[in-house]
Amino acid sequence: MSGLSCCALRSGSSGNSTLFCSPDGRVLVDLGINGRSFVSALQEISFPEDLIHTINGILVTHEHRDHIAGLGVIMRRYKLPVYMNRKTFEAAAQSLGKVDLNLIHLIYPEEAFELGGFHITPFRTSHDAADPMAYTLENEQGKVAICTDLGIMQEHIMSHLRGSRLVYIEANFEPQLLAGGPYPAALKARIRGERGHLSNEDCARVCADLIQGGTEQFMLSHLSRENNYPDMARLVVRQGLEAVGALEDRDYRLDVSRRYKASEPVQLD
Repeated sequence: MSGLSCCALRSGSSGNSTLFCSPDGRVLVDLGINGRSFVSALQEISFPEDLIHTINGILVTHEHRDHIAGLGVIMRRYKLPVYMNRKTFEAAAQSLGKVDLNLIHLIYPEEAFELGGFHITPFRTSHDAADPMAYTLENEQGKVAICTDLGIMQEHIMSHLRGSRLVYIEANFEPQLLAGGPYPAALKARIRGERGHLSNEDCARVCADLIQGGTEQFMLSHLSRENNYPDMARLVVRQGLEAVGALEDRDYRLDVSRRYKASEPVQLD
């Protein structure tokens, strides 16, 4: 393998997991699908089950079920090491069940480390979890970032995302769909709040900033099944980028991470 390959295996409230591969290793971010779905997702990208043990580690963003549902099972079955901060581990421990604690590696926001051929930097986000984080992964081909589940974009987050060639960025909901949808008022307020999720418009503003710092590709991620549509998210973000003079397929590539099927891998050489 040459370069850097990135693939959203699943994305959304039904489960999230993203695989990053370098010539020197493989790193998974989150495992919010069950073991059978995980194996199936890997098969969709021609990654055989007998190579799962070669994944160097799993980075966990936070303890919500759509990010850790399959974590305990996969730890027990394949003995994969897991990296998360202490508060996330404490919040996730009951869901994980009985696991080998030697596989748990505690990490700290803003303290970079090396794994699977990547220089990895975790950083805090704003979400209603114990201590949520996002990550940048960097090797000789450049930097990529994965940043979902945040209610508000903050400058310290942007400072990590800027300069990434590829960004997996949340475009969770369209405000009008959320407002008119079936969710209870309290849940709608949570989603809109500073510890909830980013709207399509929020995402468009982030992308407009990032493209001026050299970002080449955006993968819109963690879309709500009830309060968004892939075409709508793409349209809002594309319009936001056009407002700063950037044109799709000339200045950037834009895609949406799939909910129930592995997305096409993105190759950076």
